[in-house]
Amino acid sequence: MTVNSSSSATPLAKLPIPELHDTVARFTEAARPLFSADEFEACLAKLNDFVATQGPSLQARLAERSAQHENWLEEWWNEYAYFTNRASICFNVNYFFGFRDAPQTMAQARVAATLIDSAVRFRGQLESGSMEPDNIRGKPMCMHQYQYMFATCRHPGEERDWTEVYQRSESSHIAVAHKGRFFVLRLPAASASRHADIAQIERQLQNVIDTTEQLERAKSIGVLTAALRDDWYAARECLLQVSPENAASLRALESAAFLVSLESAAPVTTKEFSLACHCSDGINRYFDKNFQILVFANGRYGFNGEHSLTDATTDMRLCNTLVHDVEAVAAEAPVAGVLAPAVGEQPTTEELQFAFSAELLGHIERAVEFFDATVAAHELSTLSFDSFGKEQIKKMKVSPDAFVQMAMQLAYYRQFRHVPATYESASTKAFARGRTETSRSVSAHSVAWCKTMVDHPETTGLHAKAELLRKSIAHQSQFTAQCAKGCGIDRHLLGLELALQADEPRHALFSDPVFTGSRHWRLSTSQISDSILAAYGWGEVVDDGFGVAYRIEGEALHFNVVSQRLGSARLCQYLSDALMDMRFLLTNAHKQPHEIKAEVDAVANVLTSIKLLSSSPNRPLSPQAATTPTELHAAEPEARFRSPFAETPVANAMVDELDRLPSNEVICALETRLSRFVKESLSWALPSTS
Repeated sequence: MTVNSSSSATPLAKLPIPELHDTVARFTEAARPLFSADEFEACLAKLNDFVATQGPSLQARLAERSAQHENWLEEWWNEYAYFTNRASICFNVNYFFGFRDAPQTMAQARVAATLIDSAVRFRGQLESGSMEPDNIRGKPMCMHQYQYMFATCRHPGEERDWTEVYQRSESSHIAVAHKGRFFVLRLPAASASRHADIAQIERQLQNVIDTTEQLERAKSIGVLTAALRDDWYAARECLLQVSPENAASLRALESAAFLVSLESAAPVTTKEFSLACHCSDGINRYFDKNFQILVFANGRYGFNGEHSLTDATTDMRLCNTLVHDVEAVAAEAPVAGVLAPAVGEQPTTEELQFAFSAELLGHIERAVEFFDATVAAHELSTLSFDSFGKEQIKKMKVSPDAFVQMAMQLAYYRQFRHVPATYESASTKAFARGRTETSRSVSAHSVAWCKTMVDHPETTGLHAKAELLRKSIAHQSQFTAQCAKGCGIDRHLLGLELALQADEPRHALFSDPVFTGSRHWRLSTSQISDSILAAYGWGEVVDDGFGVAYRIEGEALHFNVVSQRLGSARLCQYLSDALMDMRFLLTNAHKQPHEIKAEVDAVANVLTSIKLLSSSPNRPLSPQAATTPTELHAAEPEARFRSPFAETPVANAMVDELDRLPSNEVICALETRLSRFVKESLSWALPSTS
């Protein structure tokens, strides 16, 4: 696809190559806390030898490569991270978004029609050059990835994948999936009336919904794209050889501008929504497409993006347009189910036909078995933490992102008793063709803080713990800022490794267990915080790790945690605990132990009081029994669980929250929301020595 706004008006700087000694120093600092002293010293000896021998010549090759390429890393990164990766892109590569609900519910076909119209118009703006370049705080960002946003498709290869970019003349149609079948939707030129265009598309989609019969899963073409890449390559070759019709249908599907999946599911909870956007049942998707717009039977909608040539942050601009257009149409839409009369040239739909052989059916059977087994082997959990968010964190005078990163480290440490190598994605789009760098969240400060909080809480006071936490947060913020400037560790080290020629000896450093282990990302994390999102995530990047996507809102924090049943739900609970503890720590560090104990005792007294009230045969009327808001607010203080012991701000705030709960939920709420505060705070907040 030709995109005129591929860069800003002012040429962007090239991605820099850090100095070798700077990267070595930063790697030393980042890797040391993850390993024993003996393990690290063995790696350090190899690192020093590398710097004295092979390192300088490889560094010179990087400089030469940078002079010859707009971005010295781009091609290497695409090959290393994506095209030579033989894992399932459905479970290990693609990312998903679930969007917030529209203010007014619309029928599935109308939502899908609006999204198609919006995406087509976005593409037109992109190709015309009328779109303003991306910027962050006025600083222009690279627009190169946008040329791969529409009309591209990843293809499996025998040893490596590749992405095909289709010409505009071949890619003006839209692919539509419903009940496991694929269709081509061809649109006439846009008219002056957007509502009329949407109505025309809606009519076609509604006909697809009303008349399509469910395809048996044993003949699903889409599920093949979720298989391991070697298996999908073999299946695709077989598919193409069965008949010329298959080749033509596959070409039409893969050359589409994008794909819209009309889903039969109707997800309600956040977890259901996330799972449906992540993978669903696999048959109504084509995971190799540049992006898939997902529209569910209840009108909810989402997005699934193929990651090889575009990043989620790039797709967010399109996604904002999609959501705002749906909400605008929902606010203006006529009564659901009422369609405007058909006028002028109409869109057309055509089902794509595929022929099957015994060999192809065997490939599909294995793909279905793999898909189901992989889904069963995974655990996706979500946490919507609404006790506080960005605004309160900023009042603590720390970075909200780094605060959350430290919460993840503490949560992981409590669950597994060690701090893992942790990846946070940092953008380098301020540079020409820039993508990402690894912000390593773990530092000597953070490891010391986790150990102080968990292993020996009695040895340090609240103030000392808070200072360690602040140092950990500050270090993470500084490291991320360096990454954004192109001065990270991991892309440079990867470049040095890839600069080796095929016939050259590979330095022992590159196979050292500390060197490789420090890049084994058991915590792979990334933040996208946008108000249009209700769900966001992806899978783990290593078999024994977690994929943790998070969103930071003004008054809430949201997490999506995926793993191969390592305890995703448990990690979410530890995250909630860690966040509460960290707020407690930073807001109470200035207090004396006896002041903390007085507040904890007050809460414990409230718990005792409420237990007595709940167990009393003459206990007061619960708020649930008050049938109107007037009756609820008119209830006597005792009936609203006022306790004579609740005299501190902490206890009063807690009781105010309990006012809204029926009596049989009060103890559960206390146990769930305040258990760590009441039961465990003293173990680390009130040490025997300070």
